[in-house]
This record gives sequence, structure tokens and C-alpha cells, in this order.
Amino acid sequence: MIDRVERRFALKPERLIGDTAYGTAEMLAWMVDEKDIEPHVPVWDRGERDDGTFSRSDFAFDAEADLYRCPGGKELKRFRRNYKNPRTGITKAGEIKYRASKLDCEVCSLKRQCCPNREIRIVVRHVHESARDVARALRDTPAYQQSRKDRKKVEMLFGHMKKILKVDRLRLRGLSGAHDEFLLTAIAQNLRRMAQWLGPDPPAALAGTVP
Repeated sequence: MIDRVERRFALKPERLIGDTAYGTAEMLAWMVDEKDIEPHVPVWDRGERDDGTFSRSDFAFDAEADLYRCPGGKELKRFRRNYKNPRTGITKAGEIKYRASKLDCEVCSLKRQCCPNREIRIVVRHVHESARDVARALRDTPAYQQSRKDRKKVEMLFGHMKKILKVDRLRLRGLSGAHDEFLLTAIAQNLRRMAQWLGPDPPAALAGTVP
């Protein structure tokens, strides 16, 4: 839709609001690198841990040296030996694995906090990690917080439609049928909101009346 609008009308949004489903590395790279759009989207991140061990964010990335440094100061590298045929180290999923040295991990006092069940610690970095970093940096900005509020306003209407009005699936076929169902649902929602905002408060309306 963004491509079509830009192609037809030469218009492009400055920011895009979405849920975590849009927070994949490929989608964020498309927004940041190709379209120059601020991604007000939660990052789909599997690198954070809640078991008390170090998360990926605890490891510092050195882009110039192409390596990570662990909380103990040791290096995690993409390759630990030279190959006769050069390799990229990029998997089919677009990920790069940085591995620590077994000798470093064996004697490290932080091993129980890092990799208690494995010989070495491996940190996975996506090829589009820089775009993910841009999205992470936006999380604490006032504009991002406002985008979250705006997104909730829209999502609450869809949640109300599914759970309260029981419109969890469309009954009519075709675009015209879908349009009619959504229009009727929107009318019902607006009438409910009008009754709440414009109508008298029932307890106040009954106050002072004689039974």
C-alpha cells in the first residue's frame, strides 16, 4: 500500500505504526533503509532472556572489528580459524553466529550467568540488525509513546468488534459484502459511544424522581 500510494501520489509517511508482527528484521530494514520511514514498531527480538542469564543486549558489538565483547571482556567472533575458501558466515535465515572461545568460557567466573548449560556462548546477529537498532532507539521517544496511544485507539475498536459485538468473521462474500458489514459494525459502535458521551448519566437522570 505504501509503494502504491508513493507511486501514484508521490506521498510517503514519515513514520509507520504497527504491532510486533511488523517488527521482523526484514520489515524494519525495508522501512529504515529503503523507505526512510521511522519504524514505530516493537522489535521482534528473541535475544532477550528472562532466566537470569545474560541477554544479547548485555554483549557489546564492535562493528569495525566485527565481533561482540561479553560482560567479562572476552571476544565472540564470527570465525575462529581461517578457511581456504572465504565464507560469509550468514545462514539462510540471514543470521550471523558469533562464538566465544571454549578456553575463555571454561575459566570464566561469569559462566553460570552466561551459558551454564553449554560449553560456549553464541550470540546471533541478523544482517539487518542496524535497522533493528534504529527501532530500539525510538522506543523511549515521546513520538513513539504517542504512536502507541494512537495504535491502541484503533486496536480497541477491532477488539470490541470481535469480543463484544461478536463480529469475529465476515458473513457476506466479496468486497461489497465486507464493506457493508464493517459499515454496519461501525454504526453500532458509534451509536454505543454516542449513548455514553451524549446521553444523560442514568443514576443522575433518576436522581430526585419519585418512585
